[in-house]
Amino acid sequence: MIRQWIRGALAALVSMAIYAIALGCYLALMLLVISMEEGGDNLTTHTNPLTFALVLLSEGSGFTTTAVTLTITPLLLTILLIWLIATVTTRLKAIDLPAYAAGLVVWLVINEGFRRSVEVGLTDDQWLVLCKAGAVFTLGFACAALPASKRLRGVVAKIASQISVSVKRCLILGTVVAAMLIGMILLAGLITVIVWCVNNHAAVVTIFEGSGMETGSRILTTVAMVAWLPNVMLWAVSWLFGAGFAIGDLADFTLWSGQATDLPSIPVFGILPEAVNDDIIRMVLMNLPLALALIVGLLMLFLPQGFGYRPQSILGERRGAALVNLAYPAASFCLAAGLVSLISTVLFTLSNGSLGQHRLANVGVNVMAATRAIGHPVAIGLAAAWLVALVGTALVFSIGWLAERIKASRAVPSPNAGIMTDASERPSDAQQPQTSKEESDDKHESTDTPSIGIRLP
Repeated sequence: MIRQWIRGALAALVSMAIYAIALGCYLALMLLVISMEEGGDNLTTHTNPLTFALVLLSEGSGFTTTAVTLTITPLLLTILLIWLIATVTTRLKAIDLPAYAAGLVVWLVINEGFRRSVEVGLTDDQWLVLCKAGAVFTLGFACAALPASKRLRGVVAKIASQISVSVKRCLILGTVVAAMLIGMILLAGLITVIVWCVNNHAAVVTIFEGSGMETGSRILTTVAMVAWLPNVMLWAVSWLFGAGFAIGDLADFTLWSGQATDLPSIPVFGILPEAVNDDIIRMVLMNLPLALALIVGLLMLFLPQGFGYRPQSILGERRGAALVNLAYPAASFCLAAGLVSLISTVLFTLSNGSLGQHRLANVGVNVMAATRAIGHPVAIGLAAAWLVALVGTALVFSIGWLAERIKASRAVPSPNAGIMTDASERPSDAQQPQTSKEESDDKHESTDTPSIGIRLP
């Protein structure tokens, strides 16, 4: 246990050291280049406080100065920090509960030292700053410990043994469908951001020229803005599917409008889009989640890697069995639609923040509208894919029923045909032999008269 405590504390210390030193070195280089090109005071003296503030900002705790209030979390730095914690924890094999407790204590102590060392004011109270820092460390530790946990594998195996194979397959495929849809939606956001950069790079250059920034400052500042790339991707997703986003009270960006007045001279604002004038393109973009959900749902229904559903294979089954075969995909699609809505809500909430206290207090998307713009089309697309399978099943049953009726009608002869056949095969009275009556009388006499050995005349 003591060894695990040491490993946990060492994992937290090494993770923060690597992250803070790398971030501090980049900030020092950027401040040095800006000082050399722009002149004035040496900005590198502010490297340490700025590094501490950015570490806390990447954990979700914003800061405020006399000029700006920044609470937009750089999600790329947050993802890298969680990945770094998971990697170091796995390398040091600090995946037990005592290691987590020791690492969490060390992590909170380090963040409290950063909180006391910053030169700017923090927007959150002490307990909230530490809670956010603890949540980041917990996520990183869970990413490393849960896949390697024997207890978790035992619990999962016990739960799996209590449910049927069909239910397990339904849950797994529902999760896979949700992951595929979220990945495609985020990829669409990334492509949209790239298109914005290509179309509006001249506006970014104009902002750089207006600020008097030289080449080195431009390059390093642009690289620093990449830390907010996931945020802009999520805003692009909301814009792409019709919900739009806003830069406080100064600008609203949707497919129908792209108004920007009195925005701060921040180069990243130069890539923000204009309105789409073509109605057909707007319609295609807004229906993109529905099309993606329909395609993924059909592939998951009919591919062997998915449910492998074949309507023609149910001809010999009862209708109830066929409906049961369709019930599992329906439950899987319901699970996928719910997960997509939940994950979208969390991501859109994390992407928002503020750049000020008044007109720039709310920067980002309307979470409910953006989630609705994704969740509803995805649910409709998955439902449409399931209805395609249902209609196919109904058609197969109908065709099979008609085929059976036609086959039965050909196999059973008609009543009139049977009567004619019997009448033609039975001989007429004129054709019957004349001795038939005498033979019948003899048979009758032989049956009624007892045999006494004398033939009566």
